[in-house]
Amino acid sequence: MSVELHRWLRRFNLDEEIHAHVAAVFARLPASVRDDLVGDPAFLLADYDPTRASSIPVASPGRGLPSRSVVLKRTLLFRSAAFARYIIAHELAHAHLRNRGRTDQEDPELAADSLAADWGFPRPARIL
Repeated sequence: MSVELHRWLRRFNLDEEIHAHVAAVFARLPASVRDDLVGDPAFLLADYDPTRASSIPVASPGRGLPSRSVVLKRTLLFRSAAFARYIIAHELAHAHLRNRGRTDQEDPELAADSLAADWGFPRPARIL
């Protein structure tokens, strides 16, 4: 992971273990996807503890476009690395696709799963 990308991720103040998972996923994203997310000034990446947080963080809209947010529950800390990274890749795919499919006919969930798999993070066969 480049120093610049590392600095960019640090601004989100993620839990250290979640940060490591996010960094591992970002390192495998195609450059065009990474550039799309990093270049969006309104993009928000956050983690939160649902037992302690009173609200979920959201991004502010920017430059006439809807904001894009990826909010990860800290319960990922209790999951396998493969599952955590699949979830992160899946959610980043949603952000990249702006919560749509790649075509008007494609289901957004299937599109996010497909992109995550293309990036090397397939949905685990068995989720515990």
